[in-house]
Amino acid sequence: MATAVKMIYSASPQTVINTSTDIAAGNFSGAPAATFDNTTDSDVPYALFAEAMLEAPDWAAAPVAGTVVSLWGVLKDTDGTDDDTDAPSGTAAGGARHFGSWTIAAADALQRRTITISLKGCRFVDFYIQNGTAQNMNNDGGTNCVVKITPFTVGTP
Repeated sequence: MATAVKMIYSASPQTVINTSTDIAAGNFSGAPAATFDNTTDSDVPYALFAEAMLEAPDWAAAPVAGTVVSLWGVLKDTDGTDDDTDAPSGTAAGGARHFGSWTIAAADALQRRTITISLKGCRFVDFYIQNGTAQNMNNDGGTNCVVKITPFTVGTP
């Protein structure tokens, strides 16, 4: 008889981006709100996966359906002391790693999306988003752009 696989989620999603600054079409977000820590979660330390949730509050006009907002990250403390270099800036990814993309609808309104990402080999990460739509992401209308990371693991009960 097969044993059921169980997904074990962290009880505490980490907010890694929380910005009221607009993100121009094609550009990356500015500095992250906090460095993601994959080492100290009491439920799932050193998780291999996570749910990454984006809340994009508003747009200059409705984006084209099927365009994306992408999640990038710069690894921190990669060898115990040093970080990867070259954070994203403007439209350049620098030394950041691509973690995934959320598909955006043709709606000039709040869009909340979730993707599953791999955290394999990641202890600490500074996350950034890139606005891959042709519209400015308006984050200054009272609702911030937010990204939350919820680590999880897959195991047996």
